[in-house]
Amino acid sequence: DDKDKINMRRGGRKGKRKYKINFGRLFKFLIAIALVFVVFAGGMVLVIAKTAPPIEPGNIYSLLTENSVLYGDNGEIIESLQNSGLRTNVAFSDMPPNLINAFIAIEDKTFWDHNGFNFIRIFGAIAEGVFKGENISGTSTITQQLARNLYLAETKSQRSMTRKIREAYYTL
Repeated sequence: DDKDKINMRRGGRKGKRKYKINFGRLFKFLIAIALVFVVFAGGMVLVIAKTAPPIEPGNIYSLLTENSVLYGDNGEIIESLQNSGLRTNVAFSDMPPNLINAFIAIEDKTFWDHNGFNFIRIFGAIAEGVFKGENISGTSTITQQLARNLYLAETKSQRSMTRKIREAYYTL
């Protein structure tokens, strides 16, 4: 009875219920939502991959037809190299190790640790995009860049989830 009087003086109500959170139910609910999201996202990925135009990975060298532009240290164009027989494919073993290391350091520092697709990097970028509301960018591995430049040339300037999924599909 004294507790009820104290509770009434503080503005409380007699017989006020306290709600306890059932963490077991909350956990199951969150797992169910996560599963629905995974199934939906997985279905979306499958549809995008299945509708991707077919590619022929054996003809990579015939697709490398971009011209090269050489820039000086001040950003000025020194020379434009046309694709009229000036390109020569060089075997990996013939490249200087410092060239390889420099390229990897600039473009994809985890190149030796993944098989063409860096899942941690892409999921981090997706989470950042969701929470910050920005487009996904800066997540492509060297292999993804090659796939994008060879097989997605017409859409490579677009920053969309569809293009990223197709890029990952072609990469794998």
